[in-house]
Amino acid sequence: MLGMRRPPALFAAALPHWGTNMRGVARGFFASAVVYGVLGMVLGLHMAIGHDHGELPTHAHIMVVGWLSFAIFGFFYHALGAAVPRWLALAHYILAQISVAIMVIGLWLYYGGQTQFEPAAAIGALGYAVSFLLFAAAAFMGMRERTAG
Repeated sequence: MLGMRRPPALFAAALPHWGTNMRGVARGFFASAVVYGVLGMVLGLHMAIGHDHGELPTHAHIMVVGWLSFAIFGFFYHALGAAVPRWLALAHYILAQISVAIMVIGLWLYYGGQTQFEPAAAIGALGYAVSFLLFAAAAFMGMRERTAG
């Protein structure tokens, strides 16, 4: 299964880039997803070993927003990114990367007892919400393009 070069016939039309290397925004999102996944696992292990789950909200945001959503964005842009204007994909990528980093750092500091960083977490969350609206626009463009053909 790991060495498959072409998708099964059932998925061939939906996965036109199967077997090709990820590039550009797709690769950037997926690489950062892996980094967030590792960071989330390290934080989870640290909490478990120390019997201190005070950073659980930070851990959850790293895993869901950083790992899961960024991986999905990477797969989306790999499969359907050709139908999305480059400026939109880049705007989504840059805003999401900056926003999630600010949000995670803000959450980590806030739940670590430095409550003055709550606004940073909120600003990061708002930025991520806007970046997700950019993704929604990109997704509808990608889906429309694929169904039109």
